[in-house]
Amino acid sequence: MGRGVVRQVARLAGMRVVGVCDLILERAWQAVEEAGLRPEEATGEAQVRTLVREGCAPVCSTPEPLLPEADVLVDATGDPEAGARLALLALHERKTLVTMNIETDATVGPILAFLARASGSVYTVGFGDEPAVLCEMVDFARILGLEVVCAGKGKNNRLDRTATPASVEDEAAARGMSARMLAAFIDGTKTMLEMTALANATGLGVDCPGMHGPEIDLAHLLDVLVPESRGGILKRSGVVEYAIGDVAPGVFLVVTTKDPLLRRDLAYLRLGEGPDYLLYRPYHLASLELPLSIARAALDREVTMQAQGAPKVDCVAVAKRDLAPGEVLDGIGGETVYGRADDSEGVRTLKHVPIGIVAGARVRRAVPKGEPLTEDDVVLDEEKVVVQLRRLQDTLVAAGILR
Repeated sequence: MGRGVVRQVARLAGMRVVGVCDLILERAWQAVEEAGLRPEEATGEAQVRTLVREGCAPVCSTPEPLLPEADVLVDATGDPEAGARLALLALHERKTLVTMNIETDATVGPILAFLARASGSVYTVGFGDEPAVLCEMVDFARILGLEVVCAGKGKNNRLDRTATPASVEDEAAARGMSARMLAAFIDGTKTMLEMTALANATGLGVDCPGMHGPEIDLAHLLDVLVPESRGGILKRSGVVEYAIGDVAPGVFLVVTTKDPLLRRDLAYLRLGEGPDYLLYRPYHLASLELPLSIARAALDREVTMQAQGAPKVDCVAVAKRDLAPGEVLDGIGGETVYGRADDSEGVRTLKHVPIGIVAGARVRRAVPKGEPLTEDDVVLDEEKVVVQLRRLQDTLVAAGILR
C-alpha cells in the first residue's frame, strides 16, 4: 500500500514525494525507485533538505529528518504501535496526517481525533479503502434525507478464523504480499477493524458480535440485510455489515425513507419501490484514491473520515486456538488471536481487550479457542504507546470528556 501511494503521488501534478521512511530501508528504497524517483539515504534534516533541493527523494529509517520538508505525513504501516507513534509525532509537530492504518484508527482513533480537533491539527483516514469510501456514502445519503439501514463492504477473501501466516504462506507468496497481512484478511480481522472504524466515524453500530456476514449475491442483498420486520436478518437499523459474495470488491448502503414523495422520486429514478433501496459502488481503488484526501487535508483542512466521539464499536481479540498461561500474543494477523467487532458498551462492561493492543501481551490464564480475551486474561505491554493511548482514551470516555 505504501509503495502504491508513493507511485501515485509521484505521477500527479501538484504533489511531490519528499521522502519515504521504513524500518527496513531497502523497502523505502524500492518504493522510491518504482516511482521513477532518485532515492538517496539520509540521516539528518540538513541532508534531507539538500537532497530534496537536488531533486532526490530521501529514504530514512525514522520519520523525524523528513518532517521539515513535508506538508503531509501518510501512514501506510498497518501496525497499531507504529501508527500510534507516528500520529503523536504528527500532532506534536502540527503536521497533517492522512492514515491508511485502519488498525490504529480502530484502536485509538477516537482519542487521536479528539487530540487533533483540540490542537487544530488535521488527522484523517484517507480515501481508497472501504471505510472512508463508505463514510462519504453515508454522509451523502444523510444529506439527501435518507436513513442508513446498513453500510457494508464485500469481503474480498474467503473467511477462515483459524488462518495463520504459516497456513497462507504459499498463497501470499503467489499474490506478492505479506503472509501476516493475508492471514489478517482471511481470518476476518481486517474486515472487523474496517467496520469498527466506520462505525466510530458515522455513529452506526453492530447488530451482533462480529456482524452477520452473510454469503449472498448483490441481487439478493435487499432481501437479507434489512430489518427482521421487513423480512431480513437485522434486529435493528443503523448498523455496519459485510457480505461474502459478488459484492466484493465493492461497497454498499441500504437506505430507507418514510417520506412518500421521496419514495416516489426514488421509484422514478429506478431505485425500486422500496421501502429499502441499494446504493452500490462496485469498486474501491485503495492507494490510487488516497491523493484526494491528501489534497483536501493539505489545502482545505478537510477531514475525510475520523471518529466523532467515544467509540461505538471496538474490535476485540478472540482466541484463535486454546491459549496457555505464559504464552506471548502475536497480535493482528498472527497465530494466536483474531478480531471481532463488538458494541463498545458491552466491551467495557465485560472488560474485553481490543486486538490492537495485545501484541506482546502475556497470557495470564488459560483462554479456550473462540473466547474473547479479557483484562484478567492478559498482562499488556504497558511500554507500548498504543496501550498508553488506549488507556487515556478509556479514561476520557469514563470521565465523560470523550463522548
